[in-house]
Amino acid sequence: MTTSTFDKRVLIEQIRYIEAQQPLACNTENGSPTPSKNSDFEHRLWQRAQSLVKSHDLPQLRHAARLSRYANTITLIVAAILGAMGVNYAVTNLHTINIYWLLLVLLGFNFLSMLLWLTGISLNIKGLTTSMLARPGSWLVTHFKRPKATHKRNKIRTQADRAWLACHFSGAVGKWQLSKISHQLWLVYLATGLVVLVILLMVRQYDFVWGTTLLSDTAFVNLTAALSVPLEALGFATPSANQVMETRIGMAQTLTIEHRSQWAQFLLGALLCFGLFPRILLWIWSALMTTHARRRFRLDYYLPYYIRLHQQLMPLASQGQIIDADTAPPSISETPVLTPVPHVLPDKTQWVAVELGNNVNWPPASVKANNNLGQVVDSDSLASIVQRLQSNHCPVIAVAVSSARPTDRGVQRVIASLMSNCEQRWLVLLHNHENEAVSSTRLAAWYRLAEACKVPVDHVISMNSA
Repeated sequence: MTTSTFDKRVLIEQIRYIEAQQPLACNTENGSPTPSKNSDFEHRLWQRAQSLVKSHDLPQLRHAARLSRYANTITLIVAAILGAMGVNYAVTNLHTINIYWLLLVLLGFNFLSMLLWLTGISLNIKGLTTSMLARPGSWLVTHFKRPKATHKRNKIRTQADRAWLACHFSGAVGKWQLSKISHQLWLVYLATGLVVLVILLMVRQYDFVWGTTLLSDTAFVNLTAALSVPLEALGFATPSANQVMETRIGMAQTLTIEHRSQWAQFLLGALLCFGLFPRILLWIWSALMTTHARRRFRLDYYLPYYIRLHQQLMPLASQGQIIDADTAPPSISETPVLTPVPHVLPDKTQWVAVELGNNVNWPPASVKANNNLGQVVDSDSLASIVQRLQSNHCPVIAVAVSSARPTDRGVQRVIASLMSNCEQRWLVLLHNHENEAVSSTRLAAWYRLAEACKVPVDHVISMNSA
């Protein structure tokens, strides 16, 4: 059976969550020296994840999916029971159906739910898009997990469940997935109510009545006339204004067979036209958007976990100028330190430094003089260098910064403006000494800045400024 791209990425995320707690030994890491592309890297992550599942026997990865199916089945059964109870509640006795009370029970709350959902989708309000009937599904899946996992396999299962839930019920995928569940539950609710109503109308003879204490009789006449317009266009029989008045509670008239048939068709048509059909359309829309969101779902390759795997699985090589390797000894800490790998850049790369200060030498010996655009130290130097980049149409740019300095919005804006018109972008972290240690937190911050400036993760490199 073919595995979708989304399911592959879910499995990769499950492995990441598991390895965040306890690393898994993998002896089949494929790392051929090919050009690095996200698709190639993701394929190798997928191969690695499959290898880990086989070598470590991880059936727990399917635990959350099974619980989700169980929870979905339970909520569908509950929705069906509520739909049947709603119809039964509107039947005031063995021979009488309260018309507008039945419409309120089956269509009123359904209409309010659709209105809130459409408002939530339009304004991107998460609480309104999931609807109340969708919440039990995600709540059950979340709380079926054991709260305390002490055994190794239980810990693995818990982390795998968290990853599965995060992928399926968060972000754009989660919004449309919960929306699809919501419409599905309402469809079951309405369909069950319709089926029960049809069965009751087939085996019993009912009188149709309505009543009011505060509203005028003309309000119900006008409401019936408004609802009858689309029903008549679809071929359903509808009651006239006189027939509506004749069914008011307290009237002595006895309903004819034709009168009962018209009310029955009116009720069934209203359930189809104002209940089931709109829900089916919204369900189809949500299903299509769920598929679209899953296709657009991406792994965050700027996370430290993926950066380290990228360095292991995707050896870097290209033509051009060689940058000195960072031979600093590994630093031992609780959080593994990220190490930007050495790389090679094209000869036509234009170099710019950003606020290096007095602690970092510029330019390094490996940077050619005709490729050095200078250093940004103030707004005037920034404007001058940006103008040169725009006039010369620089296809490849390398922006050098001190690896020891913290990131901030100011330096991010400067780097973004320098790279705005360049096709290939590199971020170079300079250091004066080969054994200069940089914390993993700071390096992770530089990778996040690179992401914001649309610099590929493998284009963040290390260089000695000497």
